[in-house]
Amino acid sequence: MAADALDTIHGGEKPADVALRELYARHRNAGSRDRAQITDLVYGVLRDYFPLRAALGENTSTVELCAAQALRSGVASAGTLPRLEGLDAVDVAQRLLACDERSLAAAARHNLPGWLWDKLEAQYGADASALARALNQTATVDLRVNTLKATREVAQAALRDEAIESAPTARSPIGLRLAAREALQRTRAFRDGLVEPQDEGSQLLAQFVAPRAGEIVVDFCAGAGGKALALGAAMRDRGELHAFDVSRERLARFTPRLLRSGLTIVRPQALRNERDPRLNALAARCDAVLVDAPCSATGTLRRNPELRLRTPDVAALALLQLTILDAAAKLVKPGGRLVYATCSVLAEENERVVEQFLGSHPEFGKADELVLLPHRDGTDGFYAAQLARNP
Repeated sequence: MAADALDTIHGGEKPADVALRELYARHRNAGSRDRAQITDLVYGVLRDYFPLRAALGENTSTVELCAAQALRSGVASAGTLPRLEGLDAVDVAQRLLACDERSLAAAARHNLPGWLWDKLEAQYGADASALARALNQTATVDLRVNTLKATREVAQAALRDEAIESAPTARSPIGLRLAAREALQRTRAFRDGLVEPQDEGSQLLAQFVAPRAGEIVVDFCAGAGGKALALGAAMRDRGELHAFDVSRERLARFTPRLLRSGLTIVRPQALRNERDPRLNALAARCDAVLVDAPCSATGTLRRNPELRLRTPDVAALALLQLTILDAAAKLVKPGGRLVYATCSVLAEENERVVEQFLGSHPEFGKADELVLLPHRDGTDGFYAAQLARNP
């Protein structure tokens, strides 16, 4: 079952969490212990994917990868692995033992594809190894406290009442970090809208926009709405908050979150594209516009380890980012602010896009910058630049 999930993930068809959820829906007879073991095996392979492939060979099957991970992690021995077609457990064990990881190429040692390791090494130099190691760790479980409904202390107490331990996040004043992964959806604190899952870095990005009550604010690429919810709470539910996205499916996932939040000022709307004529009604009227642009998501590998199996067209993404940023800039009023952000750790999608934009938009200037890196800040990787429009 783990190999079946990996085949789906490897084919680029589904993210890991979706592939597993659909797998369990097809195999309802799998108990909670089975599901936990399968999940651990799948994510274990993803966090050791390139070293395993280097040790076993490029033509290694997903069944062999799962067997190798079970052996490496001590879950099984060659004698206790299941007898499956196409699996020679003894041979897998021997290939693992014969491999000296110190002899592997740097990219494989860091569990990264060659293209990404080369970019990290060129950009970060001596820090590239620390960043790569952090990107291969399991992500923390962070929650944002909905300040419309609770203080951090009240939310923490509500979670503790349901035997869930948490601690305040180090940098976000409205964040909690769970001691362990929990079934949050079953808790009253979640159902009542006191907390929402959101990485501390994402919380800091929403605060970086600095939205104020009574303003007109736009989340230009809202997705499933996590940052829009944070922006609305910071605005104390006063003003106008528009949440745009080109995907109706992503915005549909926003609806139940919005209902739990208690916010009334949010106006979700699906756009045809970044040039949708309906945007003209907001031209030069907005106090703040957030562009959390589509990107390679290289800053989220610890949360989405399957992304290391993809090869994004970074140059094409940079062009798209610039196009979206240019369209969003038209909504910013004189004296307003435009915040460009990605969850990428690559300068091509971050600083260079901002430099290009400013080169063709002299009415804007860079007022501030936010850079978050997992090995340094304990968050996902984020970049943001606040661009102020001249009065």
